[in-house]
Amino acid sequence: MSSSEHILRSLIRIVAILLAGILLFIVGSMIGYGAMGGGNPFKVLLPGVWRHILEFVH
Repeated sequence: MSSSEHILRSLIRIVAILLAGILLFIVGSMIGYGAMGGGNPFKVLLPGVWRHILEFVH
């Protein structure tokens, strides 16, 4: 295997791991907001909800 193939495969793995992490974060947020928070799980995707969540952090 050449070095360019190795680099390409490594980059593909990194991108796949990042995408999986983002997807799991979104799904986890939807579960947490919907099941534990008692809200509509799809509302977690709205910017207003994130502004409200970030108010607690700041």
